[in-house]
Amino acid sequence: MLRLLRTRPNPYSLGARVHGSIGPGPQIIRVHRVNIRRKWFKPRNFIIAGCVYYVCFQVYKTSVLDTLWAWLDQQDEQLTKKEREEMEEDMLEPLFIPLPFTTKVVASEPYRSTDPEWKTFIRVNKNKELVRSIQHSLAELVRKTTASSSWLVQRYGSDMRLSRYWLDVQYPNRPPPVIVRKGLTIGDDGVSITEEEIDVVTAVWIRRALWPKTLSLSLWSFSGALVRQNALNFARLLGYEQDSTSNSPFQQAVEKVNQKLKKPGTESDTKTPSSLPSADKQAADGSSTDPTSPVEKRSAESSPATGSAASSGSGASSPIPIVPSAEPGKPKSAKDIYGIKHTQEHTSGPWRAFKRKFAQTWRPIPDQPPRGAIYVSGLVEVHTPRAIVIVDTEAWWDPKTEKFDTKTASFTLRSIRLKTQTATR
Repeated sequence: MLRLLRTRPNPYSLGARVHGSIGPGPQIIRVHRVNIRRKWFKPRNFIIAGCVYYVCFQVYKTSVLDTLWAWLDQQDEQLTKKEREEMEEDMLEPLFIPLPFTTKVVASEPYRSTDPEWKTFIRVNKNKELVRSIQHSLAELVRKTTASSSWLVQRYGSDMRLSRYWLDVQYPNRPPPVIVRKGLTIGDDGVSITEEEIDVVTAVWIRRALWPKTLSLSLWSFSGALVRQNALNFARLLGYEQDSTSNSPFQQAVEKVNQKLKKPGTESDTKTPSSLPSADKQAADGSSTDPTSPVEKRSAESSPATGSAASSGSGASSPIPIVPSAEPGKPKSAKDIYGIKHTQEHTSGPWRAFKRKFAQTWRPIPDQPPRGAIYVSGLVEVHTPRAIVIVDTEAWWDPKTEKFDTKTASFTLRSIRLKTQTATR
């Protein structure tokens, strides 16, 4: 039973094993790897290299270093005694190397009763005339800002008068917060980690450079719009058109209105051929039987070369106009050669999406008010010839300069009430 499961020997292989191989034996190729060692130490090469380096160093020293040292000596001789002292003080100051991602906002300590800022608040609060002048100056500033708006002037008139205002004067309990960052300080005492105050604008620029949120969102919108546009173009090449039934009801209503507006023109066009005599009637009257209209004949007579070229090129009855890509006597520009113009046209839609997203996410850099400033906020009413404009106002008055800080001032349009209102329908 087990002999049936045993495989049978191949007669061809058995004959080869008995008689041996008839063909000639294969040729054996042996490959030997040989490493050629070169003599690395050659005194002549070292001498030549040393001479070349020495000549290059002398040329650099004579042309650059000597000239720089001579200029520094001249500048040092022209320095005054005060400038020398300032330079020595700067050299004695320790070197500060900031560390990234260590910026933080620290709240300032409240004012004390002995601080000069608090004493100024008490002096301003007791002077009622000064408080009223601060409120009136802010209201006048709002009126001037409103009158400088071209949009408001065009819609509601240029004669703007200050009517009423409701402004509150507030004295802050503490100065604005301070922004600090950590860093390595290298000085005479050694190396240590310390904190240093920085400006608000500098801190915001550093944060936006390390974390560009606005640019990232804008680039994401650009890439998404470009991918969608390429996908639609590829689907259109394959024969898939966008379904017109997927339009919104508003778009469908607009299309219906456009069709109704186009109907009178189409009806007049359809009535025009019916008033003309037909080709059969002209043939019966003895006229020409050529179905070509006089307008087509006139156009064919004015451009015979174009018609002959089109008729010879194709068997169609109506010639196809050929629009040249560029003027014959004008050379092609760099945009036409390298495809820059085509690329700009292709990316015009994504570029609009980039600018729209950038305008939505970009915010101006906020600035902090000066130390000891007084906060004034409220509503200002401005009368125009055709409307009443109410502006929401926030500003800081600096007692040192006795002026408002325009960098931190904020004027927001609250409401517009028309003096004469009519029905919109």
